[in-house]
Amino acid sequence: MNDDANIPEFIQKYNPSFPVGKANTLGVLEYMQLNPSVRAFVPYMVFIDRKGIIRAQYTGTDKIMDESVSDKLLRQEAEKYLNEKSTPAKPKAKAASR
Repeated sequence: MNDDANIPEFIQKYNPSFPVGKANTLGVLEYMQLNPSVRAFVPYMVFIDRKGIIRAQYTGTDKIMDESVSDKLLRQEAEKYLNEKSTPAKPKAKAASR
């Protein structure tokens, strides 16, 4: 959420093991489904399951982001989704031939 973000420099400096991108403020608020008239504090964090669905989201004022408990609570939250069994998609029914 930084219009001036230098993505290649960030990737070179931190070598993240996850995809990195940027979005404008409105795009972030829309993605996070946050009300633009309510002030939300950074950081913004989402947990996305293996199917690409947002399962939980937090902003800087949520208790889970409090430094005194964040390590434990964030780990529990991540493990909850990582430990879910992924169910394969059901095969589509074949159209009846005439």
